[in-house]
Amino acid sequence: MKKDAFHVARVLDVQPGKDSGYTVLLVTEKGQMVVDWPLDSKPIEGEVYKLSASNDLKIIDQLTQEKHHPLVKGADVMRWRVPDKNGRTRLDVLRARHVIKRAVRDYLDAEGFIEVDMPLLVRGTTPDSEIESFKLDDRYMVTSTEYQIKRMEIGGFDRSYTLTQNFRKGDTGQYRNPEFTMLEWARVGETLEDIEHDMEQILYQAHLKLGGNGTLQYQGRTIDIKPPFARMSVVDAIEKSTGVRLADFTAESFVKAVRATDMVLHEVDMNDAPHLFSHLMDHIQPDLGLDKPVFIRDWPLFQTSSAKEHESGKFVERSELFIAGVELSDGFPSLLDPLRQEQTFDIQNKRRMDTGRETVDLDEKYLAAMREGFPSGAGMALGFDRLVMILTDQASIATVLAYGWDEL
Repeated sequence: MKKDAFHVARVLDVQPGKDSGYTVLLVTEKGQMVVDWPLDSKPIEGEVYKLSASNDLKIIDQLTQEKHHPLVKGADVMRWRVPDKNGRTRLDVLRARHVIKRAVRDYLDAEGFIEVDMPLLVRGTTPDSEIESFKLDDRYMVTSTEYQIKRMEIGGFDRSYTLTQNFRKGDTGQYRNPEFTMLEWARVGETLEDIEHDMEQILYQAHLKLGGNGTLQYQGRTIDIKPPFARMSVVDAIEKSTGVRLADFTAESFVKAVRATDMVLHEVDMNDAPHLFSHLMDHIQPDLGLDKPVFIRDWPLFQTSSAKEHESGKFVERSELFIAGVELSDGFPSLLDPLRQEQTFDIQNKRRMDTGRETVDLDEKYLAAMREGFPSGAGMALGFDRLVMILTDQASIATVLAYGWDEL
């Protein structure tokens, strides 16, 4: 038997009525409304009521205890209900997040992927020098499910994905939260272009599910997100921004490009190619993907430890998507040589030591699985929280999460 429809409403404000009684500001899941209170007794700010869904206001039940503290301005329980300058609440954004998540799964399911639930505690973690892991006893909180997905690829999973929590110590800021949601997927026997196509469709299909028409409004910019997106190499992107074309990915080349900008160059950085490159990317990133999303390709060898090297040996075949200056995803064909993988891991761990950071335990089971025959393919990781930010016009990652790092 179908139950009668009802609303759940919280009392936000109580004022004397025009003639008698009270005028009450209520908030429901559909927004705020002002009503003439139908009871003689005065409601208290913070009380929650079950109301009939009919046009005539009828109180079915009071859902809070009679004795409670009155709601105060800035109360914790109202963080999801306060509208922003566009009248959108955090509750609205979280509802949109739910729609986006369903759109992502619908696309991948239609493509024949299987979703896999991965462990959040792992024995070995990434040694990448720019990523810090949370350590818990003899394990690490997972920073990415990449290695676990790749082990499953070796075991016969040709199309798989994860949509789960990841953890990175010290990762805080406008676009970063130490606990975040990542979508990662991989295709065996397919190419970088195939996963770029996936990324285009995931963004576009989620946008359409939210009622979009192919043109995205984000932080005052109008962005055409109809596929296909633009493509540009790292070298071309740096030249467009600085006017300097890199001869190679050495510190000497990076110094020339940095000097063409207003960035301050310190003597200690002159021979540190990764550090110089990071500064260059920080400089050009705000101008990437302002009118159309752009995949930036062909990255320095030192930028990743698991991507396939180009046959020239000068760069890795890697693609990062940027929209409105925000890095959204990162993908590449897989490195297949287990010996080379061990070497790149060692290089990253050595860089950790050289920069005063603690070395980490490697994922030895992943390395062992690689020796059993890694099939060629490609995979990508997408910051799901950032995807929600882009599609809901939010400036900060905190407003697309139920709870930000500093709200717990």
